[in-house]
Amino acid sequence: MRAVHGAHASGRFLAILLLGVALAVLAAPAAQAQPFGVWATFAGQPTIGYINVPNDAALNPTGAFTIEAWVSISNSVTGEDCRSIAGKNYTAAWWIGQCTVSGQPVLRSYLKGSGSAKNGGIIPRGIWTHVAVTFDGTMRRHYINGELAASFAETGPLTTSPTDPMQIGSDVQWMHTPTGAIDEVRLWNVARSITDLRNNLNVRITTPKPGLVGVWSFDGGPSDIVGGHGGSIAGSGVSFFTFPAILNCGSSTVGALCLNTRFSVTTKWRTNPTPGTPTDGNGSVVVAGPSSGIFWFFSSDNWEVMVKVLNACGLNNRYWVFSAATTNVFYRMEVFDVRAGVNKIYFNYPGPPAPAVTDVDAFATCP
Repeated sequence: MRAVHGAHASGRFLAILLLGVALAVLAAPAAQAQPFGVWATFAGQPTIGYINVPNDAALNPTGAFTIEAWVSISNSVTGEDCRSIAGKNYTAAWWIGQCTVSGQPVLRSYLKGSGSAKNGGIIPRGIWTHVAVTFDGTMRRHYINGELAASFAETGPLTTSPTDPMQIGSDVQWMHTPTGAIDEVRLWNVARSITDLRNNLNVRITTPKPGLVGVWSFDGGPSDIVGGHGGSIAGSGVSFFTFPAILNCGSSTVGALCLNTRFSVTTKWRTNPTPGTPTDGNGSVVVAGPSSGIFWFFSSDNWEVMVKVLNACGLNNRYWVFSAATTNVFYRMEVFDVRAGVNKIYFNYPGPPAPAVTDVDAFATCP
């Protein structure tokens, strides 16, 4: 069965099929891709600039906890060096950041103040990466791009810092700002499961959800778009950026597909089982059509991932992303709408055969 490559179906059966799909997705909520719209950038040391969120008891979950964010941090310092992603006084309550440990950029968390530091998971330098730390009452877990990177026994309740603000890109007791970018910071008073994280890390959240304390998306500045915990810029060196937009992506190359003249698609793969470790290589294009193509990883006669972008602007005002794969290795697929300056990242996790991607809400960037 072949999906159409545009808004006009050819053939009665295909038209009926698309009508059914359209009816199913017309009511779907608007979605953008990650990093979502605008993100915050930080100049790093010696500049001290950050987002300051006034103290509120809701910012100190005690029974269960999740903090997650998209980050792209480029710090590379000899010896141990820690940069704050977000925190509410690491000496008394919680904090997450990137620390250089034995030369590796590692995700570190504090959940119960001084003495509660745990390291686990590599945050690749200068690459957009989703990080999360959860606590469910008995276990603390670190996740990198939706993969479980480390688990630690942890008893509750968590400690609090009753008067301190929450800071993004800093901490009241560790004002070491990262060099790089942070986006879509989400704080929850529930422990998000691995399924929760995977299903939503590349889906924008704009409305209240059970357990969701706040979302700092930076699209409208440092406000909290769901919980009312708005912040403000403090210090200097904080800016807001989006992806640049260009007219078209030209033509497909050995390392990237150019689909529908505007969607640049790339893949990276990894066989190392450790989450966050560098990918083994970039996927290579073996077949390139105007709206679909195929990548190989290990050899040119061993095809791995087929992907296509469909123009469904006449159906649900979206471009759709479909893919299918014949692999069980980890891969990261980025689809970038160069004309709109919007990017979306898909992951396949190692182990079971890769599931198909049928994202009919992928790009709200028509026409």
